[in-house]
Amino acid sequence: MIEYFTKYLDFKIMYEYINKLGSEISVLRIRALDKTKLKSNHYWIMTLLGKLPALKVLKLHKHEILHLGPDFFKFLQKGFTYMTDSSRNLTKIQINNLLGSSSQEYLYACLKLQPNLTILKFNDQNLSV
Repeated sequence: MIEYFTKYLDFKIMYEYINKLGSEISVLRIRALDKTKLKSNHYWIMTLLGKLPALKVLKLHKHEILHLGPDFFKFLQKGFTYMTDSSRNLTKIQINNLLGSSSQEYLYACLKLQPNLTILKFNDQNLSV
């Protein structure tokens, strides 16, 4: 379903799907979205994380030539804050070929909100100190 969402960007269908099946989703795999095609910027990631009570694994990956900027991490951090406030945590985060050089300072603020992470997997990244 999320694959179709990235193609059609129809939030109404996505929210309907999440409201019906969200309590059963434990693994969420998402392709990066071009925020210029969205009215709400990256607000969708915060909403998804808040509406999936069984979520334990988050996999983010590249679809096109996109690098996630500070705005994505701001909404990701807010989503993780909602999860923490409702006593939910992820056990695994996987990020594939998605981070740009500007991502490094924003990533830590998100990850520190997930104290129960047992797996943090990065593939094909350009991280620097």
